[in-house]
Amino acid sequence: MAVPVYILRLLVLLLLLPLISISSASTAVNCTKSYNIAGEKRLFSHCVVLGTQEASLAWSLRPAPNGSLDVIFSGVAPSPGGWVGWGINPYRLGMVGTQTFIGFQASNGSTLLTFDVTKGTEDGKAFVCTPISLHVLNMTINIANGNQIAMFVSISWPIPNVDPSSPVINHVWNRGPSVYNFQPSSHGFSGADLSSKIAINMSSGILFYGPPNNLLENAHAILNTVGWGILLPSGVIAARYMKPFVDPAWFYTHITIQILGYILGVAGWATGLSLDNVGARGGNPSKHRNIGFTLFGICTLQMMAIFLRPNKDHKLRKGWNLYHYSLAASILILGIVNIFEGFEIMSPPQKWRDTYIAVLGALGGVAIILEIVTWIYVCRKRRYSQGKIQGATVGGAYQFEKGPVG
Repeated sequence: MAVPVYILRLLVLLLLLPLISISSASTAVNCTKSYNIAGEKRLFSHCVVLGTQEASLAWSLRPAPNGSLDVIFSGVAPSPGGWVGWGINPYRLGMVGTQTFIGFQASNGSTLLTFDVTKGTEDGKAFVCTPISLHVLNMTINIANGNQIAMFVSISWPIPNVDPSSPVINHVWNRGPSVYNFQPSSHGFSGADLSSKIAINMSSGILFYGPPNNLLENAHAILNTVGWGILLPSGVIAARYMKPFVDPAWFYTHITIQILGYILGVAGWATGLSLDNVGARGGNPSKHRNIGFTLFGICTLQMMAIFLRPNKDHKLRKGWNLYHYSLAASILILGIVNIFEGFEIMSPPQKWRDTYIAVLGALGGVAIILEIVTWIYVCRKRRYSQGKIQGATVGGAYQFEKGPVG
């Protein structure tokens, strides 16, 4: 089968797609400064000035067994009586999911409490002290001049959802002007307030900053959703419902849509590999990643069908059709499932999940309508063909019977 030139050009473009990471990285320095913790001078292996809100971080990591991560976070509240918070997000580089420690000056003395930042917190629900998923070994706080806050936290290592062999941890911090009844007020919404997050390899000290990671995360989500989750199903619909009406135009429409979907999907898959390097983790990142690799492999096999498709009268055509349809069904199922796995990891606003569900519903509705139209068309065409055959038979018999008489 001859392959159209434009398809070959698209495949060449696909092979030239660069698989690169665009994250911004630097390295923390070895600490020479000592910190006073509960009257004891302590040194830490790494420290870094975080760049926003006058915050800094120092830490030492002791590997398992009996491992621990010792951290001292220093920040400045906007005013005396305000609060400073720092936490670890085991899932993603963002606020929701952060296991947080918040320090402030209460009427009964310096206070350090734990908070689990949930989606409800982001939506404005009351922010109250709750247990967190981290195993805290020790924590203490020191406040100077009413707003200069330093908190020391020691937690058991390894921590949940973090691979000890690649100990990249998402750090999130912020501050607010006041605390009422042990409930911190909302933080500010300036650029510095909203960018107070960083992923750090706690072993090597390599830092990965937030905005590039968010760019990669959004690109990964959009490319995969459009490629695997919209274009590939659209290509299947085009193949099934255009074939009875426009042959061979349906074939070129089908493969064009599928190749575009494959290009976007592979670009999104490559972006996901970069995200893994900067500590983007979610509800079940291993499952999401494994499905992604499987999907990439199956889609690549399916693309080879362009070159391996037998002619219609070939004896292997039926077997090839079964193979092709089976892979297509697997791709559709895995693609849609993995998009929802990605939603669980990213925890985007509900409107994005609802939008994709609406798109799937629209595609399903179009497929149902086209299925009905196609069946009506095929049935009418079949009846018309049978009528012509019967008419030809009756006419032929009539001529045969009248022939000898004439």
